[in-house]
Amino acid sequence: MSAETFLFRFVGGEFAALDVELFRRVVEPYVAAGDPGLGEVLLRAEDGGTAEVDVRGGGADDPAYLTVTHISRGAALDVVVRLAEALGAVVLPVGCPALLFREEQRRHLPSALRETALVVPPTGAAVGEVIARS
Repeated sequence: MSAETFLFRFVGGEFAALDVELFRRVVEPYVAAGDPGLGEVLLRAEDGGTAEVDVRGGGADDPAYLTVTHISRGAALDVVVRLAEALGAVVLPVGCPALLFREEQRRHLPSALRETALVVPPTGAAVGEVIARS
C-alpha cells in the first residue's frame, strides 16, 4: 500500500489542527527511525510492518495534518488507525472516500466529502479493505 494516505481533522466543515503533542505520545512506542519532535518518523508495528508518517503544517494559518506513506500490510495499518482514532482524525486515502470511525464525524466534514464518506470499524483490516476495493 504505497499511495499517500492523509489524516485530517475537521470541525464544522473546516480544516482543524491535529494535536501534535498527542501525535508524539501515541507514536512514541512505534518509532523505529526519525524524531517525532521533527515530525518525520518511520513507525514499526508489532508484526514488523512499517509506515512512514510526516507531520505537515502546524503554523498559525496552516493547521497540522499527517501524511502517511509506504504502509505495510498487517499491523502497520492498525497503528495508523489507532493514531487517527486518538487524534479524532478522518482517514483520506488517495482515490478513496473519506473514512470515518464514528457517524458523528460526518457532520464536521466539508460538504464535498460528506455524502460519499464511509463509516468503517476502527481496524486496519476494515480500512485496508476499502483501499483495496478502490
